[in-house]
Amino acid sequence: MALTSCGFISCAGSQVPKEKVKMRFPKLFQPGLVGSMEVRNRIIGSPMERNYCTAEGRITQRYIDYMEARARGGVGMMYTEATYVDPRGKGREFQMGLYDDDLIPQLERLVAAVHKHGGRVGPELNFGGRVVHPEVSGLESRAPSAVPYEGAGGWSPRPLDHASIAELVERFGSAARRAAEAGCDFIGIHGAHGYLLSQFMSPYCNKRDDGYGGDLAGRMRFPLEVIAAIRRSIDKDMPVVFRISGDEHQNNGLTLADVCAIAPHLVAAGVNLIDVSAGMYETNWWITQPMEMKQGVLAPLAEEVRKHVDVPVSVSGRITDPSVAEHLLESGVSDFVTLGRALHADPEFPNKARAGRLADICTCIACNQGCSDMHARGLPIVCLVNTTTGREREYAIRPAAAKKRIVVIGGGPAGLESARVLALRGHQVTVFERDHEPGGQLLLSRLVPGREELAGHLPWLVNEAMRAGVRLELGVDATAEIALAERPDLIIVATGSAPGLPAIPGIMDSPVVDPYEILRRPVGGIGRALVIGGGIRGVGVARVLAEKGIEVVLVDVARELATDIASRSRRFQVAALRERANVTVHLGTTVEALGEREAVLWNGQELTTLTAIDIVVPTRTLLPVTKVADELYSRDGMPEIFLLGDCVQPRTALEAIHDAAALGHRL
Repeated sequence: MALTSCGFISCAGSQVPKEKVKMRFPKLFQPGLVGSMEVRNRIIGSPMERNYCTAEGRITQRYIDYMEARARGGVGMMYTEATYVDPRGKGREFQMGLYDDDLIPQLERLVAAVHKHGGRVGPELNFGGRVVHPEVSGLESRAPSAVPYEGAGGWSPRPLDHASIAELVERFGSAARRAAEAGCDFIGIHGAHGYLLSQFMSPYCNKRDDGYGGDLAGRMRFPLEVIAAIRRSIDKDMPVVFRISGDEHQNNGLTLADVCAIAPHLVAAGVNLIDVSAGMYETNWWITQPMEMKQGVLAPLAEEVRKHVDVPVSVSGRITDPSVAEHLLESGVSDFVTLGRALHADPEFPNKARAGRLADICTCIACNQGCSDMHARGLPIVCLVNTTTGREREYAIRPAAAKKRIVVIGGGPAGLESARVLALRGHQVTVFERDHEPGGQLLLSRLVPGREELAGHLPWLVNEAMRAGVRLELGVDATAEIALAERPDLIIVATGSAPGLPAIPGIMDSPVVDPYEILRRPVGGIGRALVIGGGIRGVGVARVLAEKGIEVVLVDVARELATDIASRSRRFQVAALRERANVTVHLGTTVEALGEREAVLWNGQELTTLTAIDIVVPTRTLLPVTKVADELYSRDGMPEIFLLGDCVQPRTALEAIHDAAALGHRL
């Protein structure tokens, strides 16, 4: 079955009449004011750290290209990122710095690139404090009090003395002056997420008994001094934006009531907009919410803060749908919306939303794999759903030197992404997919509680591939003959992987079941199930079975569950599994033998025999599907053949999609 460009999900590229577009999101695209600064719409690009700078904090061309793409895409105003004002406060090796005048010229280039497209831009001045790992900064960490953070190696920071505090206050002022000299439109201050300013404000981090601690007035002293220093260093009309966690969600941390008391003092000191986020490093799932948390989850925080100030308030928190953004503005929750991953996934999000081209938006699925997890590992951030993100110059579409006929066998994410890029470059591409719906293993995510949004990338990917000219043949289990009948110049095999059987004695005599079949089809007549493997497949299968009332025993040799997904999602998936009374988890345990209805487990100390097992579901072993590739390789005179994705070696969707893009741009 071949699909035309309008035959799947929606007709991509359809245009909404202008007179209707104007009313689609009127609040979102209404110009706004921050102080005296005019902003073309109500969208603020959040200060995501990207690891695109040099080790000395200097902005690179890659960084400029990234920011320019989002300015071109229609964002109203955007921060650069958390920008350290002193090397001692540097939290990441490739974080942006603004601690020296030598860093001004590159920032000037970035500002010019943003201004060229009508956007507003400013830094988010920051000092890491207790969360800075000395191995990154090379210096001892400093903070209000000696409260260590486990993620920074458990180092106990040295409490700042009064002279050091005064010096830091001036560092913030000097950094603001540099930003102004570079032509920035506003100054952002990072008072959220457990960095230094919020450490002073938070009773969890601030244990001081001098004038910088104790009651709220004492804990507010340092942030207010920083605002005053910044105000002294810049023109009186230059706006100042303050980002704050509306609730740290930590015992003895900042609460919403605290923040509502703090906010008026910030405004009185000269802040022109309050940007509401949430969380701290100990509760980092509130900083970058995974797909298991709902969109607009921070709305109640911003709505309450807004009642206590007479300046605009913005809200962040997993806002990836323009309709959600419009609702937040229309209902009075906030005056602006701060979008991070939505713009990371699609820099053209504002332009597309304004034009009513909602099906064309490459929507963030909150997987956190390419952005926050890569950032935490010190790597340049990318995006699972948009392979051009962070590679705007490198992956600009360039026409192929020689146009070729290309066959792609396999319509999973890797096959579709390679086909999309190749077709955009001018190649004639046909994709064969054996199932009647494209998507491969991503389709299965729709059946795993909390992971449904992973499959949400497929409509965009399929529509964009077909818009580029890809011919998609569904329900065709391609053989070598079928592929060669297309007379291709080259063949890409992206046939994925399939569940395999672990080498456990007796497994062939056990009631073993394919884990994918468990997800796809209703299960009946089962009392007890043994799930082998505690990755996300095992956790997902166990949750599906448990929700049907089946007693589940999950066994894994590892010491932690679901380590193959982003850390923030893992927290929710593991908690949801463990709260089921009908699920028993054995970690650090092997399955030594299987029988018709029993299993022998070994936990390193003793053997245990499980009985009355109705099904055994092995989930850890995936085997590359190479039948078509083997058949092609066995013949003489074949065109070029490339293997892609899981059929080379089972991997994550992020890895498979990025390998596919690299191949598409290379051929």
